[in-house]
Amino acid sequence: MKLSKNKQPKFIQYRTYSHTHDRDDLDGEFLPVLGILVSILAFWTGLIHLVDYLTWNFIPWWAEPFTIAPIIFLIVMKEKYDSLNPAHWWPLFWGYKMSLPDEDRITIRPIDIDRIMKQHGGRLNVHVVDYDTIKFRRRKDAVIFSLRNA
Repeated sequence: MKLSKNKQPKFIQYRTYSHTHDRDDLDGEFLPVLGILVSILAFWTGLIHLVDYLTWNFIPWWAEPFTIAPIIFLIVMKEKYDSLNPAHWWPLFWGYKMSLPDEDRITIRPIDIDRIMKQHGGRLNVHVVDYDTIKFRRRKDAVIFSLRNA
């Protein structure tokens, strides 16, 4: 018995895509920067190993390269929050985000960031996330801001 034309299986055509990726990842600045970072890590490990040797091998050998982690953390925090003061890093852990109104009354421009910081209590109370959002440390400040600018 033959199937009718309507019940015969149709062949499905699959469309394939070929992606061309540039393989230029390893040229330019990547290898020199990697070399510099490995050199810094090797120098730091050697220095810590020397200190460890002079203190009768107090640090385990596998933990010596990881002793640079606090310094890397401080560099990252300096870049992100522009301060080495740990009291200024509160936006990393908590805070109340407030989006700015769409009106022209409040806009954050590079010039206005200092004014907004001074008006709302400085780095310890307010953090400018981007040009549309600010973050308050205390809920009270966020509520006052939203009531004044609603």
